Amino acid sequence: MKGIAITHKGLEDIAALEIKEIIKAESEVKETTVVFSPKNLVDLCTLAYKAQSLIKVLYLFDIFKVKNDEKSILDKIKKSVEKIDFKEWLDKEKTFRVSCKHVENEISSQEIEKETGAILIDKIQKTGKYDQKVDLDNPDVIFYIYIYENQCYIGIDFCGFDLSKRDYKVFSNPADTKGTISYSVLRIAEYKKSDTLLDPFCSSGTIPIEAALFKLGSVNFYRKDRFAFLKLKQFENHDFKKLFSNEYDEEKPNILASDERLYNMRAAKKNAKIASVNKMIEFSKIDVDWLDTKYEKQSIDLIATKPIFLKYELDKTKKIYDGFFYGAKYILKNKGKIVVISKGDDLIEEISKKHGFNICHERVVFQGSQQLKVTVFQK
Repeated sequence: MKGIAITHKGLEDIAALEIKEIIKAESEVKETTVVFSPKNLVDLCTLAYKAQSLIKVLYLFDIFKVKNDEKSILDKIKKSVEKIDFKEWLDKEKTFRVSCKHVENEISSQEIEKETGAILIDKIQKTGKYDQKVDLDNPDVIFYIYIYENQCYIGIDFCGFDLSKRDYKVFSNPADTKGTISYSVLRIAEYKKSDTLLDPFCSSGTIPIEAALFKLGSVNFYRKDRFAFLKLKQFENHDFKKLFSNEYDEEKPNILASDERLYNMRAAKKNAKIASVNKMIEFSKIDVDWLDTKYEKQSIDLIATKPIFLKYELDKTKKIYDGFFYGAKYILKNKGKIVVISKGDDLIEEISKKHGFNICHERVVFQGSQQLKVTVFQK
């Protein structure tokens, strides 16, 4: 049995880390995907519910190489579908849909979905001797085709929705990063649940909220009834009560969120309340120049943030960064870290060195087609 997890380019190792932590499975990392061997189908459900760095979780039927040509892709898909035994997944009563994600977008995903659906129906008519039902809006089974560059994956979608979208992000900011990326930068910086975490440019609160949800155990508690795996034949009598639980008890919050802009603080608080983690986060309206007066010396384990960048006011940006690193040096514990999301801003690195910080890790990640730089500084 094989499964695949789809994630953002640049975060495949974080996805593999989560797979090992959640279902104790080793993985093979590929570009934007991680292939792994679950012990059973319940492992796929568990991963879909608990993981924070993933976009999709699939039961994997086949992997094969394709050319960037519609006819070639459809020919390969047809050969693959011919080898698949659908009896485990479909019967006369079950409905299905084919969904396709073709990252390059040069070939119509809709055409691949339509043609693959026809191929699947034709096979079932020949082998099962009945007409398979199709439901494009609310199917029981979703056959998923994922194509990235020359790799094609075919499987069963255990999610039914994009895991990277967060329901709590009602009050958002155009500069925000996805929850999957915000969570992943914490793990890149080796964040532990016992660490005292600060985001001093918290914007609409995505990083502190993801940290709190990491403690709770799932970002999906309030959309647990929407998972596609609940409609599969294999789980008609399965009790997921134990999986679908979020419990955390802590007297004093060790997740701190601040921002100098009042409207950002209001948005962050509202989003945290929607996510039901507002009691786990301490919010404060603070200018970064005052970090050393608000927080005690050497009291913070990790600062994780996406600093504001004023493209047409570089002098002001430089002043903000200078105040940020000055304060960070005071409040961070010995060997404390700062992890920063940026668009490749050299000014951050320049000013960090001025205040005695060294770069211990850096990488590029992609939010769709947008390229972001993740840099970890150590005191």
